[in-house]
Amino acid sequence: MITYREPTILPEVPSLESMETTIPERTTAKLGVVESDLRAGDHTLIQASEGSLVLVKGRARCEGSVEVDCDFECESLESRDGIVRVNGNLTVHEDIDVEEALYTRGNVKAHSVEVGGRLSVGISLETRTADVGGSLEVQGNVEADSIDVGGSFEVLGDVKLKDLDVGGSADVGGGEVTGRIEAGGRFTSRKELKFDRIESGGTVELTGGKGRTIEVGGRLDSHGDLSCEEIEVGGLASVEGNLSGKQAEVGGRISVSGDLALTVRLEIGGVAEIGGYLSGADVEVGGSLRAAKGVLSGTAEIGGRVETKQGLKANRIEIGKGGSCIGDLVGGTVYVGKRAQVQDVYCSELVVEGGSKLGRVFAESVDIGDNCVVGELVYTRELKEGERVVHLKPPQKVESLPPFPL
Repeated sequence: MITYREPTILPEVPSLESMETTIPERTTAKLGVVESDLRAGDHTLIQASEGSLVLVKGRARCEGSVEVDCDFECESLESRDGIVRVNGNLTVHEDIDVEEALYTRGNVKAHSVEVGGRLSVGISLETRTADVGGSLEVQGNVEADSIDVGGSFEVLGDVKLKDLDVGGSADVGGGEVTGRIEAGGRFTSRKELKFDRIESGGTVELTGGKGRTIEVGGRLDSHGDLSCEEIEVGGLASVEGNLSGKQAEVGGRISVSGDLALTVRLEIGGVAEIGGYLSGADVEVGGSLRAAKGVLSGTAEIGGRVETKQGLKANRIEIGKGGSCIGDLVGGTVYVGKRAQVQDVYCSELVVEGGSKLGRVFAESVDIGDNCVVGELVYTRELKEGERVVHLKPPQKVESLPPFPL
């Protein structure tokens, strides 16, 4: 337990730049307006002589652990040893430079903040730049150009930032980051976030948002609608709501409870599960694709299984070797790999490799490989087929095809 000397009321000092007001160590000092610089010794307590503010018109320097039991305002604040505690608001017109730790119960406002260890802010933080070597915790909002934290960053309120760089985990209440977000571990936003670019080596968890780029090595989760131009995820991606943008690349699995709309390309290494409609240009899925309906202007390339309730439409559809399809396929060109199984097909050109099974086929020209089974075939121009092709109904050549679905 720290024992302070009896309170000392220090006299006001004449306004001379060369002079300095000094508080001896283990002393309680009651101050009002300090016209000079202020130096506080180790284990000193500063209180306001009147009201709730101590105003230092010069620099404040702490030589050890110092506690300020009121609001504190100064030109600059420096501490080379010990912990600085401010039980009120802290206003610094220039720079804060604290070697170990700074704790405040109120707001912190400064031109720049540099803390070697931990910075804890009881309400809100407003600064141009903040560089914290350990952890930064803010109970309210944060407004800054750039934040650089070596360890963890936690803000219960909203952020208004240009750039955020965190070596460990970052947790914000929501808000806007107009530049880059970099997190070595987990990045979390508990409310909707507007952003330009998010990069995380671990996981990104959002509550909906809008931005330009997300790049995450592990997992992406969004509990709400997400609009992002480019998404790259090494592992898993999950969106509870709608997902829209230009392109997305996911190494493992993507799950979207609502609609997925990408104007350029969707590339999934494993499984894609879409609760609503899939729309865009090109889609490549290494494993399986499930959606209520898919309408694409380019190519749909599926390595495994396709399952839709209302069908899949694309300029070109490719079903891989041993693949399967539940739901209609509608395309300009449809290619079915060896030993695949598909249901109804509507297209201009159909190419089927050997050993495959098809339901109903409506196409202009058809090329069927060996050992295939076709439930029904209706075509208008040309039919080529290999050996041992089984037709459950005789093929029909007609003048025109019925209207295609989708």
